[in-house]
Amino acid sequence: MDTATFHREIEKIVDEYRLSRHPYVKLVNEGRATREQLKGYPIQHYEMTVRDSAPLSAEVFLRMNQLDPAASRGAAKSFAEEALGIYSNSAGHCDLLFELWEGGLGQPRAELLNAVGSPDAIAFNACMYRLIRLKPQFISAIGLMEEIEVEAYKMLWEGMERHYGIPLRHLRFFTVHYEADKEHGAAGHRGIDRFVTGTGREEEFLKEARTLAQFFWKGFDSMMN
Repeated sequence: MDTATFHREIEKIVDEYRLSRHPYVKLVNEGRATREQLKGYPIQHYEMTVRDSAPLSAEVFLRMNQLDPAASRGAAKSFAEEALGIYSNSAGHCDLLFELWEGGLGQPRAELLNAVGSPDAIAFNACMYRLIRLKPQFISAIGLMEEIEVEAYKMLWEGMERHYGIPLRHLRFFTVHYEADKEHGAAGHRGIDRFVTGTGREEEFLKEARTLAQFFWKGFDSMMN
């Protein structure tokens, strides 16, 4: 597959699964989601990514350091941000979700910690671990997922602030990710060009990226239940 075609196919996946178009995001943005549906976002996202955000990003750094030490600095920065919120001067991203859950939605932390995610949310989490451990050259597919969600963050925080009276101080999970994931998405494209483009594994990568995107979208479907 030539480079131009490969890049077009990547953009097709991003455009097809861009979460700013997801019905759940629109429900929240327009103020039509129920309180139970609002709880769906932290419950499912905690299962998909947030609970494991620090260990996942640490594993990404270790794998990238094995592949190409010169390219691993960005992964190290990502770990520092996910675990501690160093670059956004905020907090660890798990703590930011707790802010939304406890401060914004008024729910006890134990309920989120003990919640069971949907099968699709569990599958998305498993797919990320599988890529990192078995196909580290394809780790940059995770960056595409961050690009897919970035505009949805803005829609979610605007909807929650405007229609549900949640103060912005409890919505830092969205505002921080809206900025951080712009860079993570760009880093994903750089990683794809470094480790996939021209290797003959482009079609294999596209299948893996599409699988991730499908489970990510379905994870958002489960937030509506």
